[in-house]
Amino acid sequence: MQMKLTHPLVATDRHAEAFKALAHLTRLNVFFLLAGAGSELAAGEIAEALDVPGPTLSRHLDVLRRAGLITSRRQERYVYYSVAPEMATDIVRLLSACC
Repeated sequence: MQMKLTHPLVATDRHAEAFKALAHLTRLNVFFLLAGAGSELAAGEIAEALDVPGPTLSRHLDVLRRAGLITSRRQERYVYYSVAPEMATDIVRLLSACC
């Protein structure tokens, strides 16, 4: 028996880029840290929590941001990051729909 979805999700290139970005352990850990934080974190807080050097973290954050998984906000000399709720929801829905 096949189940019909009332609002079928179709994977897009944007979703593929998000999964590709999450296919690296450091980026996956950054995403999990931000998702678990429930609020935004400064780049320095992320670097300290995951023990990742600043320049390396910066590259990973940029990949996650370009993939639409996180957002950033600059305040004075700090950059704060948080999970992009719409893309995170899409990823969960896509995985739930196929499993």
